[in-house]
Amino acid sequence: MTGGFALKRVGIVGLGLIGGSLARALRRVDGGPRIVAFNRNRDDAERALDDGSIDAVAPTAEEAVEGQDLVVYATPLDVAREMMRAHKGRWEDATVTDVVGLKAPMLQEARALGIASQFVGGHPLAGGTASGYMASSADLFSGETVFVCGGEAGAERIDAVQSMWQALGARVRPIDADAHDRLMVWASHLPQLISNVVARAMAEAGLAVSDLGPGGRDLTRLAGSSPDMWTGLLAEASEENVRAIESVQSSLEAVRAALSERSLDEVADLMRTTREWRQEQ
Repeated sequence: MTGGFALKRVGIVGLGLIGGSLARALRRVDGGPRIVAFNRNRDDAERALDDGSIDAVAPTAEEAVEGQDLVVYATPLDVAREMMRAHKGRWEDATVTDVVGLKAPMLQEARALGIASQFVGGHPLAGGTASGYMASSADLFSGETVFVCGGEAGAERIDAVQSMWQALGARVRPIDADAHDRLMVWASHLPQLISNVVARAMAEAGLAVSDLGPGGRDLTRLAGSSPDMWTGLLAEASEENVRAIESVQSSLEAVRAALSERSLDEVADLMRTTREWRQEQ
């Protein structure tokens, strides 16, 4: 196994928004690898082949991971863990990585399978509400953050994964798995759930999306996300998600009380505080 784009063979399991974008982006890299991919939707896999994004369609996920230098699981959390269990021993000396939104469960799975020294967790902080290969883009990761959790892998394997993302224009951020997962609850899970709740409140009030201005559209954009990618993540981080929701509930109750008492100075103080926080970024 070698580092960077001396890696000549990449197997991708899953050609949805992230996996498809990864294949498209890798194809743009000078001296990039040969890409073999498996996708449960065979039509999307054939589209990727026709587009030139991949070099071959693997008939099975097992065949996609065999004989590779790097194996990428670009599937939801539960599917990635299930496939890793099924593929144990098939990677040989390949570096194994993923794009799952929580890292501790994936590292735990790698330890349980005895491949912690081969596994480097990855999570690109990029995406969208659309899904499937047709939603993918070669530019999806350009300028975006990709978290890399090296865990117990050797420096050479970690460098290989980091170098791949950097070659795609991403900003790599090394991070501990537990720290990553707590950050994602507050930075990703909480906005998703708030967007869902606000969208439902608007719908129940009789609003249509066409009634919304830019602010309403921005706030409810995540409400269009597929639940399939979220249920496993929410189950794994349920305790921290509850704490995050309770924090929001407390703040909403304070705003409700201030409005009912016409204490608008309190609401203005809240707005000033959050405005200052945004301006610090």
